[in-house]
Amino acid sequence: MTDTHDLFSPAMLADPYPVYARLREQAPVLHVPQIGMWLVTRYDHVQHILKSPDLFSSSRTPALEQLRDPRLTEGVEMLASSSLVALDPPDHTRLRRLVNVAFTPRAVQSLETRIRQLARELVDELARKDSFDLMEDLAVPLPVIVISELLGVDPARRVEFKRWSDDLLLGSRLDGHLDTAEIDRVVASRREFIAFFHAMIEHRRRAPGDDLLSDLVRAEAERDALTAEEVLTMALLLMVAGNETTTNLIGNGVVALLEHPDVLPRLRAEPARIPAFLEEVLRWRSPVVMLVRTTRRPVTLGDVEVPKDAVLGVLVDAANHDPAQFPEPARFDIERQPAHLSFGHGIHFCVGAPLSRLEGRVVFEELLARVPAFTREPGPLEWAPSFGLRGLKRLVLRRGEPLSAAASRGSTA
Repeated sequence: MTDTHDLFSPAMLADPYPVYARLREQAPVLHVPQIGMWLVTRYDHVQHILKSPDLFSSSRTPALEQLRDPRLTEGVEMLASSSLVALDPPDHTRLRRLVNVAFTPRAVQSLETRIRQLARELVDELARKDSFDLMEDLAVPLPVIVISELLGVDPARRVEFKRWSDDLLLGSRLDGHLDTAEIDRVVASRREFIAFFHAMIEHRRRAPGDDLLSDLVRAEAERDALTAEEVLTMALLLMVAGNETTTNLIGNGVVALLEHPDVLPRLRAEPARIPAFLEEVLRWRSPVVMLVRTTRRPVTLGDVEVPKDAVLGVLVDAANHDPAQFPEPARFDIERQPAHLSFGHGIHFCVGAPLSRLEGRVVFEELLARVPAFTREPGPLEWAPSFGLRGLKRLVLRRGEPLSAAASRGSTA
C-alpha cells in the first residue's frame, strides 16, 4: 500500500478499520513522509516494540517536532521531555515507583465508594431528562472529578479542566492545520493550565494536604526524588491522562451497546459480566489509538529495515483488530477475554489502568441499573479529530425508548 491518502480522509475518523486491514496485509511497517513517521499495525510488531525499551525509546521530542505546528510546542515541551510517558529507564523507573503507590489495587479499590456516589448523582441527574449528552453529562465529568479529588484540586472547575486537557493534547489532528486565532487560543489555554498547577504546587509547599499532589511535592522537598519540573509535569500528565482514557471508554462502551443490542439484556441480567464487556470495548474501540516510539538503532520489523532515530506510530487500535491475534476481530464478543494493548504493554503499561477499569465498571453498573432503555439521535457519530485518541465529541441519547437494532440505524462505528 503506497497510497496514503486514506489515512487523512474524513472516512478514516468514521471507520479506520478497513484501512488498518490493508496496512496489516500490504504494508505492516509503512513510512509516511507526510507525518514523518513509520506506522506499525500488526499485533506481534506492536507488542514487540512496546516491551523492548532497549530498542525503542519513549522520548517524544523528535515526534513532536515532526508532527506539530511549531507554534503549538509551547506548553508541551515539558510533557515531551520529562513526563512519565516520555521517559526511558532509569528516570522512568524512579518516577513510576513514586506514582505507583497511588494506583495499587488496594488504593484504587478504596475509591469505589466515592466513585459510586458520584456516578449515582450524575446518572440520576441525566435520568430526569428526556434526552441528554452522555459525554457532557457523565463521561467527561466523572473521571475529571475523580482525578481532581485524588490530586486535591477543585473539581468544580471541571469544565476548565476538560478544555485545558483537550488543548494540551491538540496538535496531532486529522483535519488539517489550525488557523492563527485557534493556535493563539490554544497557547493561551495551556498557559492558564500550567499557571493553575504552578499556583497549586506553591500552595501545597506552604500547606500540604492528604492528596497525591502533596505527596509529589513532599517527594521533591523531603526526599529529593523529584525535581520541581517533574512535579509539574506529573501533575499535568495525571490530570490529562486521568480523564481522557476513561471518558473515551465510557462513550465507546455506550456505542457498543447501541450497535450490539443483544449485549444490553445480558449485562442487565448479569452485571458481573460488565468487566468482560469493558475489556472487549477496550479492544474493539481503543480509547488510545497510537503510541509513539523512536528507534535507538537500526531495527528490522518483519522484512522492513527501519533506520536509527525513526519515529514509529505504534497503532494499538490496529493491533487490537489483527486477525492473527483476535479471530473475527470486527465481531464484538464479551466472551473473548482479549489480550488487548489499549493500556500499552511492558514498562509503560498505563499506571492508571486499575482506576479506569473501576470507573468504567461502576459507571455501567449504575447506568444500566438506573436508566431505562435508550436510543441515540440518528446520524453519524461525532468522533473527535485526533490521530492519537478515539473518543466522541458528543453522544446525545433519548431516554425510555426500547433499545433495538433500529436504534443505531445510520450510525457509523
